Amino acid sequence: MKNDIKKLIYEKLDAAKAQNEALIASLNDRVELTEYAFLMKNDAERELWGDALQAAVNEHEVIVIPAREKPYYIEKQVVIPSDRRIEAKGAVIRQTEECCVLMLRNSSTADGTHRPIDGIKKDSNISIDGGTWEESRTKRMGYGSSGKYDEERSFFGVSTLFFFNNMENLTVTNAVFAHTAGFAVQAGDIKNAVFEHIRFESCYADGLHINGNTENLICRDIKGEVGDDLVALNVYDWQNSSVDFGPMNTVLCEDLKLSESSGYKALRIEPGRYYFDDGSEVDCALNDVVIKNVRGIRTFKLYYQTPGYNIGQPPERGAVGSADNLFFEDVIIDLSVPIDAFGPYIEFDPIRGSFAAFELGANIGYLCLENIDLTLYKEKYPYSYLVCCGPKSARFDNYEVFDPYLSSKIGILELKNITVNGKRAFNADGIVKEVAFDDINQDGHSTARGEIGQIILDGKKIKG
Repeated sequence: MKNDIKKLIYEKLDAAKAQNEALIASLNDRVELTEYAFLMKNDAERELWGDALQAAVNEHEVIVIPAREKPYYIEKQVVIPSDRRIEAKGAVIRQTEECCVLMLRNSSTADGTHRPIDGIKKDSNISIDGGTWEESRTKRMGYGSSGKYDEERSFFGVSTLFFFNNMENLTVTNAVFAHTAGFAVQAGDIKNAVFEHIRFESCYADGLHINGNTENLICRDIKGEVGDDLVALNVYDWQNSSVDFGPMNTVLCEDLKLSESSGYKALRIEPGRYYFDDGSEVDCALNDVVIKNVRGIRTFKLYYQTPGYNIGQPPERGAVGSADNLFFEDVIIDLSVPIDAFGPYIEFDPIRGSFAAFELGANIGYLCLENIDLTLYKEKYPYSYLVCCGPKSARFDNYEVFDPYLSSKIGILELKNITVNGKRAFNADGIVKEVAFDDINQDGHSTARGEIGQIILDGKKIKG
């Protein structure tokens, strides 16, 4: 039955990609950007092409940015309407250092922070193929410092080079992103989104940062160096990192490789419950997902997390989210150190100090881990595991990083062909951990537990 669900995921995504390709093929009105050179401005030794590119996308369906040795500098934000394609093979498009707004976005973007996006007016059929898309940065700048939606930062949760939301049929292929101080690409409230053959070079935050209300998402052959998540499926997110809150359904993330030089070797997957201004809530749920052939990731973080808070003060409002039919396949993980170098993990705290390759804090119906090759260092980190289910806590004086009051459950955890330190796992002893806290912060708000209903290992039920 679960194989049927996985087959259906692939079928739906194949159909979505085929629809995108058919829409792209329907675009015939082509122009080269250099035909708009009369709108190009000279600034010192730079050629500023922002006005030229904007005019080209306003007036033509397919815009070709010709290859050349020197970069095309973009000094402003460029807004892309529906039914547009940018082809930039061999070209370098670089944002000027003084530009603090994002480079490219679609025209019907909307802010879903305070209320759900109604979707009455949305864009369709935007594609970008090829090109090296750069910022003139050397480090992460922080939210509100670069990649803003506009000078006023009217969309508080946007911090990126490319931003796409409230649209259908997006395709980004064969592109390189470099020196991005915020996210390289941020997207949400989107249907039929395809990202293939993407490289990141010296990027300082997330590569692909995908938020809620997303359906039919392909992220295939995504590689390179980032400062944070290579791909983030942040269905729920903090308000400084999203304007799209809601469920995510039917996802394939395949052939992901994080460079060894990347600073943070995690992949964030975050369901959660989000509350709008009027008190209504939405389960930012994650369903029908295949994550396959992954290298360089140390920890998959699949849990709801609020911003840190002082003990005794209420954390940001929210709650554990849900997920179902999650398939992780063909993953090699070297858990040489905890992904977060907090005291409980590096000091072997027997209660707070458990960490894992898969850290789970959501209400998950079915989760399958298949063909997982894990290396643990139990002699150095005795509380390291393949899977930890339940609450997390890291306390610094009166400050709590996580949410030790949040309980979570997994209905079925299925393990297939699990290898630990070169040996096939024949039981779950020492590799699966249910975490439980009993008022660990002595504040009346730090009791919770993780529960796994059933564990199936290589077809045999070993729990439940």
